[in-house]
Amino acid sequence: MKKLFVTALVLTALLAVTAGTAFAGSALELLQVQNNGAGPTFTFRVTGEFSADELVSGFVQVDGGDAFPLYCAQTAADTVVCHATKKVGAHDVVVGFGGARFWVNVPGQSQRQFCYSAWDAFWTSTWVDYGPICQDEPANFLDLNYYEYGGSPVWVVFFDVDVSDNCGPDSVPYDGPAYYFPSCP
Repeated sequence: MKKLFVTALVLTALLAVTAGTAFAGSALELLQVQNNGAGPTFTFRVTGEFSADELVSGFVQVDGGDAFPLYCAQTAADTVVCHATKKVGAHDVVVGFGGARFWVNVPGQSQRQFCYSAWDAFWTSTWVDYGPICQDEPANFLDLNYYEYGGSPVWVVFFDVDVSDNCGPDSVPYDGPAYYFPSCP
């Protein structure tokens, strides 16, 4: 009887530990590393929700050098985007986030200098800025581009005119050149 009680207690403890960690957020994959002038950006595919403390607990360790903090935000249920200091650009690094470690080469600062907001009202009933979309050349009227939302590309069209003429004066929150999803909310 004592052996049965101890076995049940151990199984209950293991179940509690497993269930406790299942609700915490964890990083599954490092999807993308970009460096377009404002400092490197790391995009992770994740599972679970991250607390504010978990979003500030990541780091970047330069190979043979210093460690720097990551500044992260959960942008979708399965995506976390983190930013780091410019000092980690053009280095081999270890990135630690969400209980995982990733070894990656961070590119040097790219020469991209034309960045535009990407406004979309398809997923919500109001316009949301999913940008920036950065590119080497200036955008032209009706150029197509896309951003990732929930792992799927969403196509947007570049307008350098006031799109509120087509959607009503109060429906577009930004008056200027930007990429827009080709419909009104």
